[in-house]
Amino acid sequence: MENTINSSGPRQTEGLRRVLKTRDLVIFGMVFMAPVSAQTLYGSLAQVSNGHAVLSYVIGLIAMIFTAYSYGRMTEAFPIAGSTYTYTSRAIHPYLGFIAGWSMLLDYVLIPMLLYKLSAVYAIELFPSVPLWFMLLVFVVPVTIFNCIGTEVASKVNILMTGIMIVSILLFVGFAIKALLHGIGVGSIFSIQGIYNAQTFTWNSLIGGASIAVLSFLGFDAVTTMAEDSNVTGKIVGKAAVLSCVISAVLYIIQVYFATIVFPDFQSFKSADTAFFEITTVVGGSGLAIVLALIISLSGISTALAGQAAASRLLYGMGREQVLPKLFAHIHPKYKTPAYSILFMAVIGYIGAVAIDLSVMFLIIVFGALIGFLCVNLSVFIEYFVKRKKRNFSGFIFYVLCPLFGLFVCAYILWGMDRIGHIVGFSWLLVGFIYLSITSKGFSKKVNVFKDDSF
Repeated sequence: MENTINSSGPRQTEGLRRVLKTRDLVIFGMVFMAPVSAQTLYGSLAQVSNGHAVLSYVIGLIAMIFTAYSYGRMTEAFPIAGSTYTYTSRAIHPYLGFIAGWSMLLDYVLIPMLLYKLSAVYAIELFPSVPLWFMLLVFVVPVTIFNCIGTEVASKVNILMTGIMIVSILLFVGFAIKALLHGIGVGSIFSIQGIYNAQTFTWNSLIGGASIAVLSFLGFDAVTTMAEDSNVTGKIVGKAAVLSCVISAVLYIIQVYFATIVFPDFQSFKSADTAFFEITTVVGGSGLAIVLALIISLSGISTALAGQAAASRLLYGMGREQVLPKLFAHIHPKYKTPAYSILFMAVIGYIGAVAIDLSVMFLIIVFGALIGFLCVNLSVFIEYFVKRKKRNFSGFIFYVLCPLFGLFVCAYILWGMDRIGHIVGFSWLLVGFIYLSITSKGFSKKVNVFKDDSF
């Protein structure tokens, strides 16, 4: 069978229900990335980058925009569920595809955990007597129900929450401007200190900050996992991924810029996890802080909704091709959703949110994502430039320079990560390598990633 598929994807009766439009995909990506994620990450980001949160997001955007383009090209070539795993398997080799998918599993499994925990932490700021284990259930249960019912319901929730999150950003920026005009922080709306401070700047701290900023962008790639849930072409799915990445980046940079100039002393936060709560108290009092904390907590439902949906589609894609147990490929007969994969993600997400520290989650998630991004960038080069021989001038620009630049920037951020991220990440890859060697009988068994003729 040729290494191409029909853009219509699998037959409707055998696959997922195609209901998502272009708008839904863009919003899905934005919700997964969460316009307010810059607020939840700000304390750690400001401290690690030595006050250079804006530049950290700029570097993260540079890495992600080229990688988002690569995802778009691969979605156009293979518009089916599985995303990173599917692209690498078909463009390069099924074994490397498994490792790429395995690394992204680390990303997608942990992202819902992170979202549950961040939302619960902010909710506990409002309801301090509620224990963490119970507050987590408040987020995990409705997310799982919405995802099991179907993507159409989840899409409506996403639209509502996106609007609420954007309103919260406008509220913060408005109060921040008012505070600056009254002499709070640097006392000026426009200040270079919000972007660059020569006294605290170092390249190591900036790359460290970028590795955290990348967390906010983890979500544009999830748009491509929903290819079989959408009723548009693979090319449009790819454009939706790029567009959601760019819009979100603008929102992130605006928030962290004003947070930096309103509260320039990034070392004096009482808690890095809730630093933005302290900043909103400074600019708008406890009333604004409570409103924004509530919105951040509620946004966790929609963001985790997207995260759990994306993870379940990755499990579905790998289960359907039997590189993971086939039960992950089960489709609910009524709702046409990968029900077992969704339930599995709910259980794992809850347990991990209770047991794993936030700082450790940050590092591990970035490692898994960057490995997957490296593979997708390389897949564009192999699929288009090598296999399809797109070797004219435009081919050299779009299929050599763009993906290889994305690969280089991702590799540079990966290299500059904290050691614990490397240790846990490579340990996870080792487990995947061992699992693959066992299931492939010492790499002697041929793996066929084209098991469904509808591909």
